[in-house]
Parts: sequence; C-alpha cells; structure tokens
Amino acid sequence: MINLELRIKQSTLKLLDLLASLLALLAGVVLFLLICMIFTDVISRYLLNAPILGVEDTLQMGMVAVIFGAAPYVWRHADHIVVDLLPEYRLAWLRIARELSIRLLIIGLMVLLAWQAWISAEEAKFFGNATNMIEIPYQPFYWMITVSTAFHAIVVVIETFWICIEIGRAVQQECRDRSRMP
Repeated sequence: MINLELRIKQSTLKLLDLLASLLALLAGVVLFLLICMIFTDVISRYLLNAPILGVEDTLQMGMVAVIFGAAPYVWRHADHIVVDLLPEYRLAWLRIARELSIRLLIIGLMVLLAWQAWISAEEAKFFGNATNMIEIPYQPFYWMITVSTAFHAIVVVIETFWICIEIGRAVQQECRDRSRMP
C-alpha cells in the first residue's frame, strides 16, 4: 500500500515538474527573443537612427509570458524570494499550521488571479483591447495568465495534499509510539 502510494506521489510530482519545466522553457525562449529584439532595437536606434516600431508593446506582452510562464517552475523548485515575516516556531504543530496557512493563501490568490484573468480575456475579446503601437491583442496573454495561475494553484494543491498525507502518517506514528509507552 505504502509502496503504491509512494509511486503515485513520485509520478504525480514528476508530471508537475515536467509541465512546469515546459512552461519555464517557453518563458526562457520568450525572454531570449526579447533580449535579441532589444539588442537589435538599440543597435538600430543608435547606429542606424531607425528604431524598431512596437518594441515597447512586444516587450510588455512578452514579459507577461516570461513572468507567468516561470512562476510554477520557480515555486516547484523553491527558487522564489522568501521574506520571513512569520517567525520560525519551535513547536511542530505551529510550523505545520503556518505552512498550511501560507499554502492555502497561495492557492486562493492563484485561483483569484486565474478567475480575474479569465474574465479579462473575455472582456478583451469583446472590446477588442490591444496594445497602443502595433495593436497586439490582449486576449491571448490573459489566457496565458489564466492557464499559468490555474496550473500554479493545482501544483500547490497537489503538494499540500502530499504534505497532509505525510503529516497524518507522522501523527499516526506518534500516537502508536505513545500507546506503547508504559
């Protein structure tokens, strides 16, 4: 039973890692292309006196793909910035409560972001919202935000589920150990 559960956990987390890595790869490719575009624009602007039209629009929309594409990967690998606002508690149950509270907050925020991005995507389609210079439509980028933040929420939900399973096992083991004591 435990061996099957471990295999399910490992395969689930591997799948999450694969999907997060694919999103991060997409973000990396977009970032590389943005760097090339900015480099070309700077050379064109200052040496040839011919800037590329729409670089600002492309940069703004490209950064949406970079930031939201990389977010689930960064979370999975714990490479995000951490600010210690809450103290490190000595009691295990306080640390667990803090960890679960933070994870529930992240899940709520990611679901809220996905929901609002979905609404914004529909509104962008209806109103035809686009960037100013070269009129890049906003809708695909809102969909990117929706998919990425929904996936991020799913990642945190699955991680939290496995953490709760491990906590339950630890509590069961502790209860068994206490019942054996004279």
